[in-house]
Amino acid sequence: MMHRKKHAGAGRGPVSPLFDDGSINNDSADDGGSAKRKGRRIGTGQTLSNLSKNVCFPEVPVALKLVICSFVAFAILMVLTAKVRRTHFHYRHNSGGSNNEAVPGGGGGGQIRGVPGMPVPLTDRLKQGLHLQSSKNDNNNNENSKAYNDGGDNSASSSIAASQRMLAQPSRFVDAEKKLKQQLLKLLEKQNDEKKKNRGKETDSNNSVLGVKISNRYLGEDLLPYPESKQLEGEWELRMNKRKDELRKEDETEWKSLMNQYKDIMVDYLEENEHVDHNMVGAPESLGDNENQQQQLQQQPELKAVNSVPSSDNATWPPPTKKAGDDSTIILKPAFGTHRPSSNAILVFAEGYDLSIYLSFVESLVSTGYSGDVVFSISNESKLKPGVKDYLKSKSAESGEGVNIVAYEVDWTCFKKTGEAAHGTGEGANDCKMNNVFGDAVGNPVDDPREPRPVATARYELYWIWSLQYLKESWIMLLDVRDVWFQLDPFEQVASKGKVTGELHLFGENADAVRLGTSAYNKRWLLTAYGKEHVSPYFNEPVICSGSTMGNQDAIETYLRAMVAQFDVTNCKSKGCDQGFHNYLYYSGQLGKVDGDTRVDSISTLFVHEQGKGIINNLGALRTKPLEEWGMYSKEKELVLNWDGSTSPVAHQYDRDKEVNKMVKGKKKLFEEQWRFGKQG
Repeated sequence: MMHRKKHAGAGRGPVSPLFDDGSINNDSADDGGSAKRKGRRIGTGQTLSNLSKNVCFPEVPVALKLVICSFVAFAILMVLTAKVRRTHFHYRHNSGGSNNEAVPGGGGGGQIRGVPGMPVPLTDRLKQGLHLQSSKNDNNNNENSKAYNDGGDNSASSSIAASQRMLAQPSRFVDAEKKLKQQLLKLLEKQNDEKKKNRGKETDSNNSVLGVKISNRYLGEDLLPYPESKQLEGEWELRMNKRKDELRKEDETEWKSLMNQYKDIMVDYLEENEHVDHNMVGAPESLGDNENQQQQLQQQPELKAVNSVPSSDNATWPPPTKKAGDDSTIILKPAFGTHRPSSNAILVFAEGYDLSIYLSFVESLVSTGYSGDVVFSISNESKLKPGVKDYLKSKSAESGEGVNIVAYEVDWTCFKKTGEAAHGTGEGANDCKMNNVFGDAVGNPVDDPREPRPVATARYELYWIWSLQYLKESWIMLLDVRDVWFQLDPFEQVASKGKVTGELHLFGENADAVRLGTSAYNKRWLLTAYGKEHVSPYFNEPVICSGSTMGNQDAIETYLRAMVAQFDVTNCKSKGCDQGFHNYLYYSGQLGKVDGDTRVDSISTLFVHEQGKGIINNLGALRTKPLEEWGMYSKEKELVLNWDGSTSPVAHQYDRDKEVNKMVKGKKKLFEEQWRFGKQG
């Protein structure tokens, strides 16, 4: 075979005839084109090899160089991904809470698994609520409850702690499975002993435990999950089936109880997240246009009554005492203070609050120059928060001018929704009966004639009792206590009318923000109390707030009889049903008609004020932006305003707004300091 030398192509420089080992190839067997390509490839490899030898650790073997480079690359990778891996670690192991600051953007309580901004799911709220609700009233569970609460966010930060908490929870079903296993192990021991004892012998099958039937459920200590012998199998099976039926009923009762607890927690969850309902109302494009939105809110549709005229059967409601008997009397007396019959009065259910709530309510009222009665229902003295009684008694001006406080202490017997006895009202969640309120003809106490109901429903009976202490020309206002702030004398505007009677004033929430049918809980209260057929026509109507009502004594007394009668008719025991009663009475026409000639008992004139256009300004529905942006709060003057820019005499639900709430908190602190300083002086 002939060999030819490599040659340079036309117009090209010479290609280096090198092998990988550096020797010269003078006798290549390839053709010219192949030589060019291979020569170029070999030249590149040789160049890299030379660089490696001369520049990168020339004395270090190639294999060791690879190991060093790998370590360097790995270290760089760890540095670059450290932040991401740290975040991922907290996502996997953190449950949020107050120790969540390790995660960038992480917050405090109310977040889940370390994810910034993620709210606690409803399922977690339900689980936590059910645990806390059961552990508060179960002395046997105190240690488990303490482990759950004290562990808090720290214990929730690892799956191990979470597992320990889970295992610590008492469970009737798990305990029963453990006991069943122990009983079946004893049966196994008996069977093994019998086999050993009778090995190779004939046995009496009737007296044997071999092959007996067994139960897959724990039946109790007095009934084993197996018969003592084959002979007793029939009798045992009858007893087992009977016991299983009993246990099935217990399971159903426990399940219903669990569902009732879920229902109560769901109600609170819906109330706390009512702003979701508010945001769903109206066209989405209008939400970003503040000017148009404000104009729409100021031009709310007039609140009107339906056309129905109350029938003669519903025109008058019996006094609440009638249910206790025709000769029943009222034996409830004030704990301290005396009513002034000719004065105006504000009636408030205010049990269970600390001193700051009473201070903000009373002191803001005093600052307006109001001179009238304030009637409180407060907790029994043994349950009153420190300083409350001393403060309220200091405001009892039984004669002369100024605010005069009258306080009643009501004794309640309360029950959970399951019927189990409860300690206290449970912040309104429990159903309660009033003790020592009604008596017979000679004043001996009689039992509460009504079924247990939430105190928010029962308070209207107390209001009715208190209203009887005043003249029919007196003005009476029914208010919540926790979220009310006074800015002007609440009766200043109506005082100019002189002596009038029969007026009833209702106050709406914002009509563009919420309607009866778009508010989940308002809709549910109406449906629960009256049924869809009777209330669906009102679903597009604005919400009328039951926490703010006023009128002359004769009209208020009639309204209160109507409210108590609604419970007697519907037996609605959900927390908040009084709001359903309030709206149904108005929209069904049973309180009369706005600007109408129909008179309902002592209600001669009915007024319904739109939100931001009356004496009481209900602010709760305006949550899409701060009140200052709505033009309803002046930060400079520290005043809540009506839509026309005038001062709202009474700001209700102010605590939904951050700035107003901050302002009131500052005032509360000042009031408390002044009270304590004056007390020491």
